Amino acid sequence: MLMRIIAGDHYRKTRWHDEKGNFTGWKTLALHSLPAFWTAALRVAVGYRPELPWIAFSSIARLQKFLTPESRVLEFGSGMSTLWYARHAGQVCSVEDHRGWYERVEQLIQRRGLRNVEYRLAEQRDEYVSFKRDDPTGFDLIMVDGKFRSECVRSATSLLRPGGILYLDNSDKDSSGRGGDMRLAEERALAFARERNAPAAYVTDFAPTQLLACQGLMIQLPRATDKTTH
Repeated sequence: MLMRIIAGDHYRKTRWHDEKGNFTGWKTLALHSLPAFWTAALRVAVGYRPELPWIAFSSIARLQKFLTPESRVLEFGSGMSTLWYARHAGQVCSVEDHRGWYERVEQLIQRRGLRNVEYRLAEQRDEYVSFKRDDPTGFDLIMVDGKFRSECVRSATSLLRPGGILYLDNSDKDSSGRGGDMRLAEERALAFARERNAPAAYVTDFAPTQLLACQGLMIQLPRATDKTTH
């Protein structure tokens, strides 16, 4: 029982480690474990769901600084994050495969009067992964946090604008050696980073409502530079 309390599950050393074995760090543990605990307690006690992306707290802080009223966001997998992105960006395009969850989030979007969200239900794999694939404008943030992640990463590689961020949430999943779609998604994301000479940063931290540390992978493309001829 004590080990279950400390570890949380059999995939990690402790609640303060992600599934790859990375420790959050003492500063992160001190800053973010309590917000994770209280949001988790409120969710269990009264069903409260904070209107935040349920990703690493430190990643939320970075995205809050990154997004502007001109930013375009593409989100594979919707939720409270959709509402948050709508308040911090100019346009949000989000796709969801679960009908019940889609209807719930759609109600929240309507109640809050969010007019800058294009929200789509796509229950079939091909429709889901091809959402906005032919968009001519591109996106400043592409969040991969739903189904079929490796295919969504592949779609994202042609849609990310210069200076844009690709974020793969839960990049520590499927780390037991059996492989899985997350491992393929991570491989594709890292290959994309190498091809575009873009830094890839891993973040191990707590997330809202989650009592287990998780990992996210953030890749930011270099910004376009003006070229002059002489």
